[in-house]
Amino acid sequence: MDIIKKICINCPAGCHLEIIDNADGISVCGNRCPRGIKYAENELRNPCRIVTCSVLADTPERRCIPVKSSSAVPIGMIKSLLDDLSKMRIKLPVAIGDRIIENYKNTNIDIIASGDLK
Repeated sequence: MDIIKKICINCPAGCHLEIIDNADGISVCGNRCPRGIKYAENELRNPCRIVTCSVLADTPERRCIPVKSSSAVPIGMIKSLLDDLSKMRIKLPVAIGDRIIENYKNTNIDIIASGDLK
């Protein structure tokens, strides 16, 4: 039996969770709402995060465009995604909501612009 402590990030309450993982499954203590249980299960089975960063524009001034993932990315893929984004140069103009990458590595996750640059 493993006891794992996490702080739930699904809402502003920031509940301190104790997740007990044993042969019978997962049990969660410390959550104030059902979202804490779902968060705990996801953290143990498939932890994911929204990715935000900046990508260089294809301009002499080396200006940057803020981008983010359209949904949460599995933690094991984040380094690869950031490496790929660091090699990119985006052609202007770019508007908020433009897709920079569609369906990254067949995950149904898009990388979208979160800022304008003309």
